[in-house]
This record gives sequence, structure tokens and C-alpha cells, in this order.
Amino acid sequence: DSEAAIGDCLSNGFAPTQVSIFRRQNTFFRLPIDTAVPIIMVGPGTGIAPFIGFLQNRQKQREENPECTFGEMWLFYGCRHHDRDYLFRNELRHFLSNGTLTQLEVCFSREATDEKPKYVQHLLQHLTHVVTKVLLSENGCLYVCGDGKNMAKDVTTTLTEIISEKLGVNTLEAMRVVASLREENRYLLDVWS
Repeated sequence: DSEAAIGDCLSNGFAPTQVSIFRRQNTFFRLPIDTAVPIIMVGPGTGIAPFIGFLQNRQKQREENPECTFGEMWLFYGCRHHDRDYLFRNELRHFLSNGTLTQLEVCFSREATDEKPKYVQHLLQHLTHVVTKVLLSENGCLYVCGDGKNMAKDVTTTLTEIISEKLGVNTLEAMRVVASLREENRYLLDVWS
């Protein structure tokens, strides 16, 4: 198949393009061993892909171990357009309907209004009580996957602001809390730029 595709490119006058791929292993970006740990997943665009794997894994765990306790799973997902690039829409509805996914919060950056959040960090700001409950009260985990250039930085800034407000501490102290969440593998990022 790949030879046919290359042959088609050459016969149509297109030169094949060289694509570089760099493999990077992330051994910490996985579900916690303890199924009772609640998690928040933030994955705009293609950053949602590993979370589909998380949800499939959790669904299988629930089927095989119905007697176990399972923590809440929240997904904050963003894309540009509802009708064009809302990836895994049907799968996400299925995970919601069978109870694997506790809550799905979605925003559409090119369809945002004053009443609707534009980016995933705005969804986090909108649901501050969930973020603080999961991370500060229930010792849960927050996973972020996607753009490292802007989105991940904005999510970290938003998380710092949320913690600062909730704990009544200054920004520097809130940054220390975020750093300790990272050290404890409770704030995990898989990002690229």
C-alpha cells in the first residue's frame, strides 16, 4: 500500500516529502493503580486521544471488577467547531451513558460567545469547585495532553489561579502547590509544540 501511494505521488509529479518522527516515552502518563482515585482529563483537539484509551481501560476495569470502587472521571475537551472537528463524539456519549465518564465538558473556540467558554482553561475556571475538590480534597489526578506551546501553559496558569483563590495564598505559594502536585505525579502532562 505504501509503495502504491509513493508511486502515485511520483507519477503525478509530486515528490515524496520526508517526515521526521521522534519517539518520546512518558512512563507516568497513565491511570493510577488505585481505581478509586478521581481524575480530571484536559485534552483539546488531538490531545483527547490518550484519554479515549484511559476511558476504554476504565470501562474494561468496571466490567471485570464490578465490586471495586471507581473514582470520578471528568473530561474537559475543546475543539474549534462542533460540526467539523469534535473528535470521538459518539464514543464520549457512550462512555457517559454507561457511567465510565462522570462528566464531559466541551467548548468550541470558534463558536464561543460571552456566555460560553472558549478554551479548556475557561472550562476549568467555570468549574473551579470540581478542580479543587478532586485535587485538594480527594487527592485526585489532573492530566493534560496536547499543545505545549500555549494550552498547557494556560492550563497551568489557570490551575495556579484556582489554587491561589481556594487556599487564600499568593501566586508564589500556589505555584509551589502545583509543583508538589507534579512531584507527586498528580498533575501530569503529555504535551508537544
